[in-house]
Amino acid sequence: MANLSTLVTFAIVILISCFVANGMLGARTKVDHVKTNKMIQEIGRYSVDEYNRLPRSTTANDEGGLRFSRVVEAEQQVVSGMKYYMKIEALTKSGDPKVFESVVVVKPWLRSKQLVKFGPSQGVLRPV
Repeated sequence: MANLSTLVTFAIVILISCFVANGMLGARTKVDHVKTNKMIQEIGRYSVDEYNRLPRSTTANDEGGLRFSRVVEAEQQVVSGMKYYMKIEALTKSGDPKVFESVVVVKPWLRSKQLVKFGPSQGVLRPV
């Protein structure tokens, strides 16, 4: 009888482990309440500031000198730290609003943030 109980318990643990591993860990999840999430807005501002610091060719037709406006969408993914995928509204040099996509990896235990990707948004912006 003890062997059956142990076997059932083991099977339940294995099933739960498979569900968690396949369904949730490492998956991108939507960040709710982006407009009021101070941490997400701060990471968005960091993205724009870091992008503005990147060296660029003076003849390139780029978007240097952006001014952060707000993060309009965000997703997060557990990696070695937390990876944030954001759509950011920023103002160009001429004052026109434009949407950009940014990827940032945050490792709080190292007090580290790294801009991985930043560029004009290719997708359609969903209403916020």
